[in-house]
Amino acid sequence: MRRTVAMVVVAASLAMVGAAPAADVGANDDTAKWAADSGSAFFSQMAGLKLKQSVMTTRWVPSEPLVIQDQDALDRAIPEAERAGLRVVLAVYPYPPRELEGGFVRPADFATWLTAVAQRYPSVKQFVVMNEPNQPAFLRPQFRMNGTNASAATTGAFLAAGYDALKAVDPGIRVIGLGLSPRGNDRPTALSNISTSPVRFLAALGTWYRSSGRMLPLMDGLSFHPYPDRATDGLDRGYSWPNAGVADLGRIEQAVWDAFRGTPQPTTVNGLRLYLDEVGWQVDTDGLVGYSGVENVVVTDEDSQALIYGELVREVACDPHVAELNFFGFYDNIERDGFQSALHRVDGAPRASAAAVRTAITESEPGCTSPTPAWYPAKRVIGAEAPTWRIEARRMIRFEATAAEGADVVACLLPGRLGGVAATTAMERRTATSPGCLGGKALPLRPARFTFRREGRLRPATVAVRLVPESSAFRSRTFSRQLR
Repeated sequence: MRRTVAMVVVAASLAMVGAAPAADVGANDDTAKWAADSGSAFFSQMAGLKLKQSVMTTRWVPSEPLVIQDQDALDRAIPEAERAGLRVVLAVYPYPPRELEGGFVRPADFATWLTAVAQRYPSVKQFVVMNEPNQPAFLRPQFRMNGTNASAATTGAFLAAGYDALKAVDPGIRVIGLGLSPRGNDRPTALSNISTSPVRFLAALGTWYRSSGRMLPLMDGLSFHPYPDRATDGLDRGYSWPNAGVADLGRIEQAVWDAFRGTPQPTTVNGLRLYLDEVGWQVDTDGLVGYSGVENVVVTDEDSQALIYGELVREVACDPHVAELNFFGFYDNIERDGFQSALHRVDGAPRASAAAVRTAITESEPGCTSPTPAWYPAKRVIGAEAPTWRIEARRMIRFEATAAEGADVVACLLPGRLGGVAATTAMERRTATSPGCLGGKALPLRPARFTFRREGRLRPATVAVRLVPESSAFRSRTFSRQLR
């Protein structure tokens, strides 16, 4: 898997990658729940493509706190999936968001319901708890009145309650958390889709977790939905920070590390793995029988989808930090304002991507032949570079502070000519309100700009700038220049 930050290749890491099991491939699709044969033919098709798991959904509705939604359908479909040799994964989360908005819904009630679900389906050993909580379609409010994130704290409370409930039923159950959307606008006053980017959501979740005093993990794995920004994007095309897609998994790993390092919650450095539980490239269905409505997004063609899906399977097979890849879905949605990214059309006819996925799974079974470079967390500000100091007549100093991630910046004009270590030490104690200092924010492609003017008699001085990522106070970078 491609990484956009902090990639290092060492012999020991390559050996580890080569020995890692390939990610299990499956599909996230509820079609079988409503099939007349309880999904027998559907699951047989899945098994025929060498898929390993089927992800199905049951939501917790707070106004019906004891009801297992779609219980009868699940009662029929789960055994059929297992008879076909598939592992069943249940995606569970509170819904609809309007019932959570008032703040009166208790995570303890969700835990009670989840206990009942796990006890009713004891063969299910993996649950994905929460679904795109950084999107208002699934969790509101996203922000408080003061503009700070609210959705991460709500999510943390529900995820913690769910984790404890499931582990109490069976410690062997794997609790996969979050199901993060790849995008968010981080704009509390947006006219629509007030949402949180995945990187900033994880930072807020880490802040909540640390302040909660919890001494147990929240999750055994992290679920992420790396849909492309546009279906016409190739696999290599990612998102701008702080959003993330398939090409930006290192950004998500860094966000997890920044959020949870030094806590009981593991990161991908010490055992957490990524579950790509929903991913798909939508294709053109114009002129095909069985569909209705009008397409509402830009789509790609079936051959391009097949090439991407095959390559994606091969890449995750070589990434030791990815445990599962689940395509969304196995059959298309009928309505074109839904999703048409499946391995099969709505009538069950296979797309070229079905054969491409099966071939890629078969080729990956012997092991990885092109190991992914090992990922390590960044220790400094990602993308920070020494400024180009523009000095005019020894008095006017102009420069820019750049970074490939959001960073808070403090720039100061310090008395005396300080070496690099001395300047770094001096800057650790200074803020934007300290004498001779200014503050700013550096974002990708939007550097923080500073201008200092030396007044009066010119004396030896040092101009210095310190960057600290907004997601981690543990990382920083300081640059300085001595002035005569």
